[in-house]
Amino acid sequence: MILIDILFPKTCFGCGHLGTYFCQSCVKHLIKIKNDTCPYCNKASPLGLTHPVCRRKNGLDGAVSLFYYSGLFKRIIKKIKYRLVREAQKEFFDQIGLLIIDKMIKYKKIDQNFYVQPIPLSKKRLHQRGFNQAEPLANFLTKFLNFRPGDFLIRKKETAIQAQLKNSRDRYFNLKGAFSLNSTSSPKNKKIILVDDIITTGTTVKEAARVLKIGLAEKVIAFSLAKG
Repeated sequence: MILIDILFPKTCFGCGHLGTYFCQSCVKHLIKIKNDTCPYCNKASPLGLTHPVCRRKNGLDGAVSLFYYSGLFKRIIKKIKYRLVREAQKEFFDQIGLLIIDKMIKYKKIDQNFYVQPIPLSKKRLHQRGFNQAEPLANFLTKFLNFRPGDFLIRKKETAIQAQLKNSRDRYFNLKGAFSLNSTSSPKNKKIILVDDIITTGTTVKEAARVLKIGLAEKVIAFSLAKG
């Protein structure tokens, strides 16, 4: 046992059990999403693809998530984000990796040429947290499913935390113009998986998709660990 384990012992984010951030019992109690839905009407849709009648110009072509953002999962994500426990992210992916692969391999079967783009943080938020919580998930997809890494977006505007805004109008204008295209990497004619840890109203991924589509991306699918 190393000194840091003695001074700061690991405890399960769910039940407080010593020795791990995520005990198997708590991971089993996370509520998995069984039926994917269209990101616009929220009605059932295979692979979370956008229904033809729901399609928007420069909109998402689909969205999928693993878990519901409630209860235990909400506590887990908040502790990872705001305690800055990067080691916990790796341990979490070790626990749920097969679920991620099972969910996203269906897209791999549809097309081999997806690029993975994590939602970028602002410089201020990145400095505060020390890491972008979407990047480990994006790295997992590139490593285990052989999707290509993408770097098409930059965050050009400081924004308020979406979860702290009360209504959809405020959230929309908070994110409007938050992203721009990276001048060194074009999304033109590319199929892209947008990655974030949580999708609640979907405002963030929809704004990012809008910018990518304006840049002539062929298809944009959003993927998150959880949705609210």
